[in-house]
Amino acid sequence: MIFPWRTVLQWVLPTIPQIISTVRTMQKEHYVLAQPSSTEDLLARIEKLEKALELQTHMNEQSAKQLQQLETRLRITTFIGLLGLILGLLALAFAVFH
Repeated sequence: MIFPWRTVLQWVLPTIPQIISTVRTMQKEHYVLAQPSSTEDLLARIEKLEKALELQTHMNEQSAKQLQQLETRLRITTFIGLLGLILGLLALAFAVFH
């Protein structure tokens, strides 16, 4: 009985650390941008902000993809679990009422 749960956990859990690392990277980038710099001129700051915005957009897209993968895997896992429950109940009903 441990085999199906171990297989499910090995299939679903690897996406969670990816999501956590993406969020941590986004937080680190946010803290780097929050530091004020008084020596940079305006054009350099605007360029830096544009690059940071592109990076954040890329990270947001990546985290959205990872969340979609996790959601898909959880849906499939839930479907398989419900199917197993229904088949188990049918087998129990057949054994009791036959």
